[in-house]
Amino acid sequence: MASPIMYIIGNWIEAIGATIAAMGVSIEIQDSTDGKKTRIVGDAVQGIGNFMIAEAEVEDRLAEVGNIIQGIASSGNAAIAYRELKMDDDLNHQLEVISDAVQAFGSYITAIARSDDNPPKAFGNGIQSFGAIIEASGVLNKLYSNEEKGDHLRSVGKWIQAIGTIIQALAVTPGLEHLVDIFRTQENTDD
Repeated sequence: MASPIMYIIGNWIEAIGATIAAMGVSIEIQDSTDGKKTRIVGDAVQGIGNFMIAEAEVEDRLAEVGNIIQGIASSGNAAIAYRELKMDDDLNHQLEVISDAVQAFGSYITAIARSDDNPPKAFGNGIQSFGAIIEASGVLNKLYSNEEKGDHLRSVGKWIQAIGTIIQALAVTPGLEHLVDIFRTQENTDD
């Protein structure tokens, strides 16, 4: 890994972006314009985090590629949300389904790459991939005029992705494992 600091910061930036994007989808259900603007910011920040992680992954080509794919997809989602502000048509939904599927694929690739050296990080990537699939199914529902179910699935999927990215960030942050061990030791001595 080229820069452990950039790797850790990139994971936290990705988690912050994913959480902002999830808030955006939740807001979008009530207020389309504000929700889309929030999604633009969140997805763009998430993409920046993915590209930072990819840049730091120079020793693991598979993880690097997975993060680049995620970064492209997150950035694509930001562009699609911007496009939705200007025009609302079925093409936006079709593009979002593709972008979510690409993001799920990138997260899955990264999960495979991390399964040996950091299983908690791989677990977070797996959750993120699953969330992107749920989000894509929500967009498909919206495309086929099932708005309420589509909004629900999009929101749930985006929040699952946010949870996955937070798990990833926690998994790469030094000292957290030691802190958990301290709490476990303290719990065992209290019994």
